[in-house]
This record gives sequence, structure tokens and C-alpha cells, in this order.
Amino acid sequence: MSLAGPAAARRRAAQRTRHQVTGGVLAGVTAVALGVLAVSPPEFIASPEPVDSPSETGTPTAVPTPEPTPSTTTPVEPTPDPTGTETPGGDDGQDGGTGGDDGGGGTSSLAVPPGALIDLEYLTRGEEFPSDWVEVPAGDSWLPCMPVAGDGAAAAAFAVEPYYRVEHIVEPAGAGAEARLAELRDQITSCANGDDHNLIQEWQVGGVGDETYLLVWRGPPSTADTQTYVEASLTRAGGFVDIVVRGGEGQDYNGVAQPNDAVEATSRLCAVADTECPSEPEREQLYPEPAGDVDGWLTADDLSEAGLEALSQGSDVLSSNDEGGPAAYGYVAFTRDPFADGAEVMEQRYYSDPLEPGGPNINQERATFPNAEAARAHYAELMAAVDQFTQPGDVMENTGSVSTDGYEATTWRSENAEFGSVFLSGAAVSGNVVTVVYYGVDQVDLSPEQMQRLMELAAQRIGG
Repeated sequence: MSLAGPAAARRRAAQRTRHQVTGGVLAGVTAVALGVLAVSPPEFIASPEPVDSPSETGTPTAVPTPEPTPSTTTPVEPTPDPTGTETPGGDDGQDGGTGGDDGGGGTSSLAVPPGALIDLEYLTRGEEFPSDWVEVPAGDSWLPCMPVAGDGAAAAAFAVEPYYRVEHIVEPAGAGAEARLAELRDQITSCANGDDHNLIQEWQVGGVGDETYLLVWRGPPSTADTQTYVEASLTRAGGFVDIVVRGGEGQDYNGVAQPNDAVEATSRLCAVADTECPSEPEREQLYPEPAGDVDGWLTADDLSEAGLEALSQGSDVLSSNDEGGPAAYGYVAFTRDPFADGAEVMEQRYYSDPLEPGGPNINQERATFPNAEAARAHYAELMAAVDQFTQPGDVMENTGSVSTDGYEATTWRSENAEFGSVFLSGAAVSGNVVTVVYYGVDQVDLSPEQMQRLMELAAQRIGG
């Protein structure tokens, strides 16, 4: 999604503020909802039915993520930057040896410094049952598409037997680190797109090391009700490639890949290599590729201008001609039937926070009529119906209208004191299209002026 312009800059700044890492370390937590695979520690809750495809577009179920806790790990005494130094003794790679050649991404001029690997303290930090975690031999992992450590790599593995496993690999790659990272990324994505596997997410992360990617996939081993879900971080920092892979069985994945492992691993590596590394992650989704802005609809910049910077990802457009498409307006106060007034088609699109599945979202719908006269007649009837709408406990207020030669727009605010709910809604007409917007206030409220501005932008997008 393009992030050009001041509104986009504000949006990125808002996301960075909400998700940045303070102190260089986050507790490693990610979650898989609906038959939950929760990463620290794993929990398993029955789901009504397994999901058939990772590319479904329904609103996912959010799983609360614990607040990150600062690291209590005491850094290993810094050693000189190993780049370009001779290899210390050892040939198994577990204590810094490189194996003496460049095969598999390793290099004889680098060694992994002691203290670069994550440990049980990191994995059990804040855990209710830390004793469930044990260190296990590295390698020979049952996780699908698990990358193989190159020569000279240091590796560690941990598990909650027999359900869950974490692998950490640090490879010395020297000048070939960029190529080695690309090779590992290609290997994983190719495997995750193969038979009986599915790539679920891929993100590029700025602000952690020199280059970082987050990937999520699923595959065997599986049962009739579960599959194995895996989340990995791939980071290039200096002459090293840092890989953290964690996964286990679950019924669905409705989370967002977290940069916590990448931040922790990179912070440890940089500390023992006496090198400064950034640790303020900014994620950009690569797969599934965001829909981006769509002609005739609100844009991410429009939402940012109205005060909803976080809701930067728009969905695909769903038409009334599609299976499961809108057959009427989705908001309870919009009681006027557009098809009864001659609408030819209805369409719907929603906007959400890509970093908070199942969180706040705003919906936009469009009804297209055969001509402008029919559209304006429907708009007038719709506006009158909303002004007269009543529902026990709700107080509906008309918060203003605007009328120009090109378009008209009206906004409303509904509050329910018993439930503490607030809904903002608006309708606009321009040409032969009527569009409505509705937003259940979740985290960010909008003033009447902001909501009216949003409806003006919506009207302008359809030809005002």
C-alpha cells in the first residue's frame, strides 16, 4: 500500500507509536484464535469448525496479547565486532565454530559470539507455567518447512512437549548475509506454498537489524481437526543471519505475526557483538497483498484526515451480485431499502487496522441507481428515515448536513447509556450513487466535524 503524503506519514507514525518496541525487547507472544494456539504457553480450546483456507476474508477473532515486559536478561560481556576476525576453535558451530568453510551460508571469517542465542528465561518470562518449557536438542525439528542451519551456525531449541517448539539459529554469513537471507526466505515461501502447506502471512519489518521478514504458514503434521501453525522471523544484522521459528498445533490462525522474537534475538546478538542495532519495528504487509485504494471509495488518506489513522487497510469490494454480498444497508438505523427505491447494485467495503485483527473497523456501502434523480430521491427518503428512527435505550442525534452543487451529506450520532455504545453514521449522494458509512466507536471517537469531513470525502470520491 502506498504511503506517500502527509496523511500517510501521520498514519505510519500512529502505528509506530502503538507498536514500537521500547527498551529493545518485547516478550515473545503471538496467538492463534478459535481453537487457540497461543504461543506462550500453548493453550488449546475447541473451535466450532476448522478453517479450510488461510485466505478467508471474514473478520478474524482477536486474542488479547499481554503487554510486553522489559527484558531482565543480563547481557553477555561485549566482545569486539567479530566481522573480519579469525574463527575461534571448535568445529560444531554450537560454541562459535564455523566448520572452516563457506558452505551453506557460513564463512570462515566469522564466528557466532557466545550469548547470541535466546534462552529459557526469555521464553518463560511472564509464563503461568514456566516449568512446562524445556531445552531440547537443536535440529531434526518436526515443524513444517523448518530451515536447516548452515555451516558455522549456533542453534538452540526449546519445547513444551509434545505440542510446541521454538528453534533459534544464528548463522555467520559475512558479506553473503544478504544473499543468505534471500535464500532462506525463498526456501520457506516455496515450501509453505507447496502441497498440504499454506503461506498465511508475510511482512517486511523496518527498524530491526538491517533487514527483517516475518512469515506465518501452516502444514503437517496434522489431524482431522488441527494443523501445525508456524511463525518465523528472519533477520540480517551485520554479517549474521538470525532465524527464530516457533510453532505447534492449532485449529486456526487469526493473529498477526509479531516482531518480538526478531527484536529479542537481534538485541542479544548486537549486545554480544558490541554493535548498535535499531529496535523500533514498523511492519508492512507483503502477503496477502493489501487491496490498497479503490476508485470511488474512501482512501486510507481520507480516514487518516478524519482521525482514523490506524484503519489503513481496506478490504476487497463485495457486491450484491456476489454470494454473501450486501442485500441491504448493514446499519440498523438505515431502514430504507435501496432496491425498493430502484437501486441496481449494492457494494460494501470495510477498513480495519492491519495490526489488530478483529479490532475496530469502519464500513462503507454504496448503492448505484439508474440515474441521479433516483439516487437523490432515495437519499431524501433515507435521511428522513434515520431522523425518525428510534430504538429503546438509543439516543439518535442529527449532527449536521452539507449541500453543494455536486453532493449532499448528513451525519448522525447514536449513544446508548446502558451499554456504553456509540455509533457514528453518515449518508451522502453524488451523481447516481448513494453511499453510507457507519462506525462503532471502539478506541477513537470522532467529533461531528470529523465525521462530516469523512462524508464529504466519501461524496467527493464518487464524483462530487
